[in-house]
Amino acid sequence: MTQAFSESFLAEMKDNLLQRKKQLEDQLLTFATPDPKQSSNYNAEFPRFGEEEDENASEVSAFENNLTLEGTMEQSLEMINRALQKVEAGEFGLCEKCNQPISQERLRVFPTATKCAANQGCQKVAN
Repeated sequence: MTQAFSESFLAEMKDNLLQRKKQLEDQLLTFATPDPKQSSNYNAEFPRFGEEEDENASEVSAFENNLTLEGTMEQSLEMINRALQKVEAGEFGLCEKCNQPISQERLRVFPTATKCAANQGCQKVAN
C-alpha cells in the first residue's frame, strides 16, 4: 500500500474510480459496442435515422460526434484503469515527476491525477 495515504482514503478513491468507470462504460454502451478483440475499447455504431437525404446527413453528423465522444471517453476510461492499477500496486497518488504524494484534495477532485498541482511547487503546469 502507498505509505502516504491511509487505507480508508485509498478505499474511498478506489470506490470513486470504480463508480466513474461504471458510469463511463454505461454511457459508452448507449452508442457503442465493446470491441471483442481489445478490452476497454469500443466501436461507435452508425445511427439509422431513415432513408431521406437530410436523415442521411444527420446520421453522418451524429456518427462523427459519437466517434469523437467515444475517443474522449475511452481515454478517460484508460486513465481510470491506470489509476486503479496504481491503487493495487501501492503507487496511487504519487507524483510521476517528483514521486511525492499528490494532495488528497486534488485526488478527491481529480482521482486520475498523475502529477502535483502547480501551486505545490513540483511542476509549472498541472495536468
